[in-house]
Amino acid sequence: MRLLANQWIAALGAALTLGAAAQPRDAAPEQQGAGTVSAQANRGTRNTRQTEFLLDALRTSLADVRMGELAAQQGNDQRVRDYGTKLKNDFTTQAAEIERLLEPLDVPIPTEPSAEALSHLAALTRLTGKEFDLAFVQQLIWTHTDAIASYEGQTHANPDRSVHDFAAASLPLLREHLARAEALR
Repeated sequence: MRLLANQWIAALGAALTLGAAAQPRDAAPEQQGAGTVSAQANRGTRNTRQTEFLLDALRTSLADVRMGELAAQQGNDQRVRDYGTKLKNDFTTQAAEIERLLEPLDVPIPTEPSAEALSHLAALTRLTGKEFDLAFVQQLIWTHTDAIASYEGQTHANPDRSVHDFAAASLPLLREHLARAEALR
């Protein structure tokens, strides 16, 4: 049974990877336009890398909120539903903090997850029962592992103190969520 579940997870991962590869990582501005609002203040001193980090972090947080909502509704195991609720609550707060950091910038602020995350969410909505739980947990392990690496990168020699401090303060939350997802395997 465990081998079958691992094969299924590997097949889902391959399908999600292929689906994500077929979609552009950064959607064209006209594709993003429907899901963005424009910030009104000046750009400030943040460079493009830090701005891109914040935009990606916001899209990831928005995806985590949606994943949490989905798990709370569709999870088979009560522990998965409870984790979904915590995920939604924690990353709603995280998204608000990122939006606060983006406000002074003259960039479109995403209101939707990335196309890749939406693809993963769509794949999860088609699953039920234990299959959903397994795929959900695996997706969060991948997502939080990537997020931790990205946030750690922002804590090393980042000239923008607010981004550095935000990333450093967020790492414990990300590690907690990764540990919790791994415990649900």
